[in-house]
Amino acid sequence: MGRFGKSIKLDSTIMKYYFIIILYESIDKLFGTVYVAHMGIRGLTSFQIGQVLAISSIALSVFDYPTGNIADRYGRKRSLVLGFFIWSIGLLVFFQANNLFTFILSILLWAVGVSLISGTPESWFVDEITKEGRSHLKAKVFPNANAISLIFGAIVALLSSLLAIGRPDFPLLVAGIMGLGTSIILIFILNENYGDRAISFRKALVRNTIDIFKSTTMRLILIRSMTGRIAFQTFVMIWQLYMVKELKLSTAYLGFTMAIFLVVLAAGNSLAGILLKRFEGVKVSIMGQGLIAIGSITIASHTSIVAFYLGASLIELGLGIDKSASSVWVHDFIPSERRASYISAISAAGSLFGFTIPLVSGYIADQIGFRYNWLLAFIGSIITITLLIKIGTAIRAAREGVQNVEKSK
Repeated sequence: MGRFGKSIKLDSTIMKYYFIIILYESIDKLFGTVYVAHMGIRGLTSFQIGQVLAISSIALSVFDYPTGNIADRYGRKRSLVLGFFIWSIGLLVFFQANNLFTFILSILLWAVGVSLISGTPESWFVDEITKEGRSHLKAKVFPNANAISLIFGAIVALLSSLLAIGRPDFPLLVAGIMGLGTSIILIFILNENYGDRAISFRKALVRNTIDIFKSTTMRLILIRSMTGRIAFQTFVMIWQLYMVKELKLSTAYLGFTMAIFLVVLAAGNSLAGILLKRFEGVKVSIMGQGLIAIGSITIASHTSIVAFYLGASLIELGLGIDKSASSVWVHDFIPSERRASYISAISAAGSLFGFTIPLVSGYIADQIGFRYNWLLAFIGSIITITLLIKIGTAIRAAREGVQNVEKSK
């Protein structure tokens, strides 16, 4: 009976994590399918859209790290509930926005909400299954959860195309309502867990910052988070505008295209789970970044619908592989009591650097053409591969050092 009860508890923990990730992905894709086009329809130029996205990255970099420390000290459940609530308000303001100032206000609320959520579901889940003695499950659950949530996201993207018929901004309203509903549901289904509560918030923030920068591997991971944003944010910023303005496709194709991308992204996450059984996590991330580089140069080489869909699919496949792989191997270098803080620090580093990418991409698109955006994405992936190779070397050196110490004993 005891073993059966434990099994139910484990299943419940996994299902709750799946629930959070699926709802997060669905809301994000309702927003992501139309948000760039929505700003364009409401009269913003490509450069102004880049400004909004740049401000979102700056805001994420400012809010992400401290909110991770908040989640560790004051509770990851509280962080998730508050995060989904504030996120929903930002989405509803974005739905109503019709000028640059209001879009900036909405994106700031969006950033606060996303920062409170960022890294928290993973931290909550890893500590829950660690308590249950099943920490090894993260290598299986993370890729599966990502893949399943992306399939739901693809379905949502298709539905958003139907919702957008006659009212292109309607998916944004639905996203806001779903975010609000999720925040309420989480109050009742999650139990609370914490990181290090014995130290004050201010001291924890200072201590974690110092410890992160003391570690060579963590420094490399932070820099890798920055360079990894080049290809990712260029793609996010450009693909909708590229389809509508360069390829002259109707906005009706956006939801359909998003669905294709999400299915490919899900395939990438599933493939990562298979690859992680045979290769080191960092090597799998390198494979993912390699596909991103090939996809980017494919689009840059040929201005055609076929080249775009082929190249973009390779980019999405690579993003899926790298995301799942990195979400597994990075946890091996993070202490449990500071898990949300460290994950948020990695995310904040990427956002801090990433704010420049939408500005650069928007300027390039307006002044010299979309082709050079894809070259920028290619360069970003090559730089990231170089850093991943260094991280892999550092990890192997640290592992060999530990093994030598154990042998000497």
